[in-house]
Amino acid sequence: MLTSAMYHAEIERGTRRALQSLRLYGTPLSHFTRKIRILLAEMGVSFEFVRPTSLLDANPASYGDNPLMRVPTLVHGDLTVLDSDHIARYLVATFDRKDWFEVNTTDVGQLDRLAVANGVMSNEVVLILAKRGGLTDLESVAYFRKLLTAIDSGLAWLDAHSDPTLGTFDYADIALICMWQHLLHYQLAQGLDRYSRIAARVARFADRPSVTSTTPERSLADAAAAGWKPA
Repeated sequence: MLTSAMYHAEIERGTRRALQSLRLYGTPLSHFTRKIRILLAEMGVSFEFVRPTSLLDANPASYGDNPLMRVPTLVHGDLTVLDSDHIARYLVATFDRKDWFEVNTTDVGQLDRLAVANGVMSNEVVLILAKRGGLTDLESVAYFRKLLTAIDSGLAWLDAHSDPTLGTFDYADIALICMWQHLLHYQLAQGLDRYSRIAARVARFADRPSVTSTTPERSLADAAAAGWKPA
């Protein structure tokens, strides 16, 4: 049973937490982490960027005590928040009650755009880690062939559902930008020039400071300047 004293104690903890600094765990090239970096930049919320040296590290402490050993992880006072979209919702509840970027939308079209972009990004992560783990011929494994095919299928769907003329900038756009520029950096998918509507949609927002300051190239340069070295 929630008593009045418990309620007021929780409010006090939340107030103290809001005044404490944020720590975001993620690697420079993590597109899931970049979604949160862009959102924080758009909100004007400062944070400490903690970069694990390797996504093959098997110690949860390297990921902000994330038991799944994934990034991003957000640490805010006594709270640890897992998963990029969960983190985004937490940040909106804490710093952006008007939800300017429609993180909490119930619009099915926007949610589907986010889900497909996230799915493409998830497939990329599996393929990249497989290569780093020593598997060079991904096409020889049926599961990895399916992931590559799903990336192409997801891109085709996103291209058909991207409108380069719309001027609004939302959380689904943030995911699209992170996905697209990550694909360009790693060149995991062939024939990206087929997806001109995605490219045009991304280009519409490519000059936003939150985007230019978090590109893969800029992120690697900033990490190197901070002394970060991949394991």
